[in-house]
Amino acid sequence: MLYLISGFTMQDTQAASGIKTDCAINAGPCLKKTGTDNVQIEFDITPKPVNMMSELVFAVVVKQGEQPVTDADITVDLTMPGMFMGINRTVLEHIKAGRYEGEGFLPACPHGGKLWKAAVAVNRQGKVSTVSYLFEVQ
Repeated sequence: MLYLISGFTMQDTQAASGIKTDCAINAGPCLKKTGTDNVQIEFDITPKPVNMMSELVFAVVVKQGEQPVTDADITVDLTMPGMFMGINRTVLEHIKAGRYEGEGFLPACPHGGKLWKAAVAVNRQGKVSTVSYLFEVQ
């Protein structure tokens, strides 16, 4: 499928970006570690299956080593690779034991794209750790 958007030719979002998913969000949470500071960041979205244009809860569990991180400021920036879908940032609040949650939604792509990127930023004591997750929604 081929699209013309603002003078740019774009095929299906995933094919155009050449990016493949690294997070099967509908199967459960996805875990990544930052490189230098041994911070583990687990990302999840509920309810499942994850659908666009639905109220969603974004959850992040942060640990450094085995210790829960409870003193961070966390945001999730949601973008669609290959297409600007506006600014979509969710600020998460600490719930308990290193678990942070916030509500938001994913807008429907007018061209049927389903590939999304969540950039999770953990700001703690003036240091920011960021990891990204690529996932598809229904």
